[in-house]
Amino acid sequence: MQMPLHWTSIFCLAPLTATSLIFTAGCGPDLPIEELRAMGPLSPSMVPPSPTNAVADTPRAAALGQALFFDEQLSADGAVSCASCHDPRNNFADTRPLSLGVEEREGTRHAPTLMNLAFQDFYFWDGRTDSLWSTPLQAIEAEAEGDFSRVEVAHLMAERHREGYEAVFGPLPSLDGFPAQGQPGEGPWQALSPSQQETINRIFANTGKALEAYQRQLVCADTKFDRVMAGEAQFTEPEAEGARHFVGSGKCAACHSGINFSDSGFHRVPIPGLGADDLGRAEGVASLLENIFNSAGDFSDDAGAGADILAEVDFDPSDRGAFKTPTLRGVAQRRTFGHLGSVRTLEGWLEEVYMRRGRGGQRGGAGGDGFAPELDGIRFNPRAMAAFLRTLNCAPLPAALTQPPGQD
Repeated sequence: MQMPLHWTSIFCLAPLTATSLIFTAGCGPDLPIEELRAMGPLSPSMVPPSPTNAVADTPRAAALGQALFFDEQLSADGAVSCASCHDPRNNFADTRPLSLGVEEREGTRHAPTLMNLAFQDFYFWDGRTDSLWSTPLQAIEAEAEGDFSRVEVAHLMAERHREGYEAVFGPLPSLDGFPAQGQPGEGPWQALSPSQQETINRIFANTGKALEAYQRQLVCADTKFDRVMAGEAQFTEPEAEGARHFVGSGKCAACHSGINFSDSGFHRVPIPGLGADDLGRAEGVASLLENIFNSAGDFSDDAGAGADILAEVDFDPSDRGAFKTPTLRGVAQRRTFGHLGSVRTLEGWLEEVYMRRGRGGQRGGAGGDGFAPELDGIRFNPRAMAAFLRTLNCAPLPAALTQPPGQD
């Protein structure tokens, strides 16, 4: 039987008031209260603004985005939607290590969860986009994903989503005389005039902005961890042990920090099968800076704010093979781990990290291999760590958010 923490820890985790302050001094040996408080509780009201998307919090835009998210016609074969890889039944992540796009083409990286994307700064494992609205645009046109050109998106919007689009963005321009399909690098696209290309790109960007408005509602909150931080629940002893290791000898909080359990940074973590030849962030930076849909570009709704975002981005040779720190909220509810989905259980992932960076690890020690040297010599109980991470399990979202709009 798992026993709850000593009664004094309840006061440590309750909201700090004049009456509870007197108890905090005796709680240090139990839990690292200050560090844990920096991670919760989280609520949907804490979703940060999206300055480069003027309709990010518009209900009509979210409704349009939800319709698009589940629309399989937003793909070359009419059989793949965003939900195909970001399965609502699996916390909006893929159950497979590598996703299958149109005609069952296999992708090159695992499709991560969409939960709490609104709390992140950069997207994809390599950070090649800097806004949530520009991210799905790449997936739509990627050959191994939607393989659907931006001209086709414009036609689809006119034929299937005109009412929803015009309610948010105003009248759709006439597409008479436009080819049936086309994107940069293809002949039909090159034959378009600059103004025609701008028209298509604007509709395409707006498509992403509607999708962002929907995805901003996918928030992992009301976890046991959040309830403990609010003083409404207690950790079991194994959970408390895991919490101590998480912010202490396990060194997890060095990267998985803040309210989203992610520093939004990029790190090299040596786990077998993670794709040693993948350039990761080193390649993502170049792609981001040349992307016409980045936050400082012509399709941003606040290019000044976007310029501030890009000012922090530069190429660093050490970024080769570095990948984004994923959120740990909902981590125990996933079925694969790593940017290739190469580890299939949470315990398996923890054992790999522990064995390779801590006790008896092949890579533990000086960190001369260039892989996350800050993790050398970590110490934690994998079972206790797993128990703590399960306190981050997401509460179910409203059913209305996890299916096409209008379905009961």
